[in-house]
Amino acid sequence: MEAFGPIIILLLSSLPIILIIIGVVFLIRFAKRTEHRADKRLTIDKNHAQFQQEQTQGMKEISQRISRIENLLKEVE
Repeated sequence: MEAFGPIIILLLSSLPIILIIIGVVFLIRFAKRTEHRADKRLTIDKNHAQFQQEQTQGMKEISQRISRIENLLKEVE
């Protein structure tokens, strides 16, 4: 029974170090997950911006075509 005394003291004295290590590991994992989500969000935002740019360009082309058609119709009258 007396042999367990030093082992218990060793475990109790190393408990704060173990808890700190566990906390650091969880903090690193949380940071990695947050960074991964931020990267995904950035990719989605870039794709969305590109899509909006393409839509804007398409709308400009359609507007130009409509203007040309209107001008042609005015000339025909």
